Amino acid sequence: MLYGSQTRIAHFLTNLAQGFQQTRLDILLFFLIVVALLLAFFLYYAAQKRRAHRELARRSREMLVHLLGKLDLNDGEARLLGRLTLYLGRGESEHDLLVNAHVFDACARKMLQSEDVSNAHIDALRLKIGFRITQPEGAPASSSALPRGSPVLLVAGAGTRLRGTIIEQRPEALLVRLGPGAPPVKDARLTLYFHNSAGVFSFRTRIMGRREDAVQLAHSTQITKHQRRMYYRRKIRLPVFVRSSSGAGVPQESVLLDLGGGGAGFQNPGGLFKKGDLIEISFSPEAGKFTLVGRVLRVSKNGSVVNVKFEFLPEAERNRILGFLSGQSERQKTRSR
Repeated sequence: MLYGSQTRIAHFLTNLAQGFQQTRLDILLFFLIVVALLLAFFLYYAAQKRRAHRELARRSREMLVHLLGKLDLNDGEARLLGRLTLYLGRGESEHDLLVNAHVFDACARKMLQSEDVSNAHIDALRLKIGFRITQPEGAPASSSALPRGSPVLLVAGAGTRLRGTIIEQRPEALLVRLGPGAPPVKDARLTLYFHNSAGVFSFRTRIMGRREDAVQLAHSTQITKHQRRMYYRRKIRLPVFVRSSSGAGVPQESVLLDLGGGGAGFQNPGGLFKKGDLIEISFSPEAGKFTLVGRVLRVSKNGSVVNVKFEFLPEAERNRILGFLSGQSERQKTRSR
């Protein structure tokens, strides 16, 4: 009986083992099934991706139509927008032209280099879209980016210099109010100078209209920078008092040698200050008293001159310094004439 049982068990195990043996055809079928499943997965993934792209494109078109409806562009502006789309980069769309000022400015620069197109038309479109200054402390891409209230200097070909203030940005022109007692401007073509914390800039323009106290000036995208420093700086001689920023010690009298929106240079009283010192600087020109804190960057000319970089300086105070320097420059030019 035991022998018969062992025979049956051995036969069962042999049949079980043979059930797991695969022929070449079985292996090929298994491989084809796996390939088919993978192919089906990739086709499904690609279809989902195309569907998502179509949905994104549909939403983008709807947003574009909505924006264009709100802008109510005339035929000329619509044609200009269509021409700007020819200069879009890879991955950029017409929708980006209406919502991204950097994309608009990049396309505008390419168009100005490649086509005979009016700066005024591009600026009018920029303003109508609603792009304003996006980096108020950087170099603007256009005169249309100058904020209201900005002080400017107008220089005519005959040497006439007039101070003014931007009071309005219009798609077709820049409105500048002239200072009190300003003489009439005879030249139609002018150079407008302005400044911010990035330096001094200018652009050529022309008078498009006049009012009793203001002029309408043509826009421009050809902005020229006149300072290599991050902030405008000029030589100046003024009495100044300096001491440690901690307030310790008696303020030392010295002479301010140069001044800018980012720092200053002055005579080192008795070789008192060295590199790395944090000091307080006080001076009182006709523009009012200034009390500034600066870090000594270097000491030059055998320790006799200190150069500092301002720290903890509010932008309102920086603008006050730049306004004072602009007034000094204008007075110097007046005296030289």
